[in-house]
Amino acid sequence: MEKSADGATVTAADIKGASERYQQTAVKLFFQRMVKAGFVHQSDTPPFRYTVLKRQPNYPLVTEGGSLSKMGLGQQYMWNIMRRSPRGFTIAEIAANASTDDVVINVRSAKKYILRLERAGVLKLLTKLDAGQRGQKAHVYVLPGSQNSGPKAPRLHKATLVYDPNSGSVKGDVLTEEDRT
Repeated sequence: MEKSADGATVTAADIKGASERYQQTAVKLFFQRMVKAGFVHQSDTPPFRYTVLKRQPNYPLVTEGGSLSKMGLGQQYMWNIMRRSPRGFTIAEIAANASTDDVVINVRSAKKYILRLERAGVLKLLTKLDAGQRGQKAHVYVLPGSQNSGPKAPRLHKATLVYDPNSGSVKGDVLTEEDRT
């Protein structure tokens, strides 16, 4: 995006790190996906030059087939509902209200996301209500205004680290990846 800000075209070699052998395939696949999705145009002859057709504020997640990925949309939709629910919500309400024709959120996924946000201190358990059936409780959660950090949903990540219990510290780098479940 930076290299094409003034309407200039770019090549794969213009991308930082593209000359590294391990990155060449990734850059090639990136451009193929962006062309299929219609975000960039590829010149007809090598060396291929690319023109940005649709500027995006965020990196678009595109599948190999060129369609927009739905990864993370469920969490985004749940977050949108949480931000608009000042009186609180249940897990079932979030699953139902955040689902769309394209992205269906099941109760198990909603529960996992909500419980992880609660454990992180983002959500608060407001109350436990009788759900109508004997012995069944419905937990009502609320997103406090101080935790409403903005429109982008908090993402769940998995981390790999080395913890030394003797010194009480983490050794080396912490490696994280987005939880895709």
